[in-house]
Amino acid sequence: MSKADIATQNSGEPNRKGSITAGGSGIRYRERVLPSTASMIPLLLIFPTMYLMLLLISTQAGVLLGLSVTIAALVSIWFAAPVIEISDLTFSVGDAELPIDVISKVTVIGPNDGFAERGVKLSPAAFTRFQVSVKQMVKLEISDEADPTPYWLIATRKPEEIARILGAAKK
Repeated sequence: MSKADIATQNSGEPNRKGSITAGGSGIRYRERVLPSTASMIPLLLIFPTMYLMLLLISTQAGVLLGLSVTIAALVSIWFAAPVIEISDLTFSVGDAELPIDVISKVTVIGPNDGFAERGVKLSPAAFTRFQVSVKQMVKLEISDEADPTPYWLIATRKPEEIARILGAAKK
């Protein structure tokens, strides 16, 4: 059992997702990593497509279904986007939590090196959370011998800020 598993079992405080967190300390950083605005442009085609498909049957049905499907797509993109949170004791991405004390090194991965990190340099045992249109990442190396995961590789729009906050938390 890794330190991350032990930390989440030893605390008795439920978090907003209903699971147990490693501490009830305040959140230092929070980011929802949404796709870029340019990648949302294809969503603009949903409404006219639905409208034109149903135009011969019913104009109202085309408008209603077009709006409904477009809104449903936007809502699903919102909720599927990973949320990065850093508290006083934990680093979390979605439902996965990592105690800050097991993070041995934080590396900022720029857009130029991101392709290789997601490809040929990627360890099959690494924990990853990518957002296709976000090219910057942060790499968190783990020092827990009981955890087979060598590092976490997370897409973020503010990798320098995450590295700064984690560096300050380690001191």
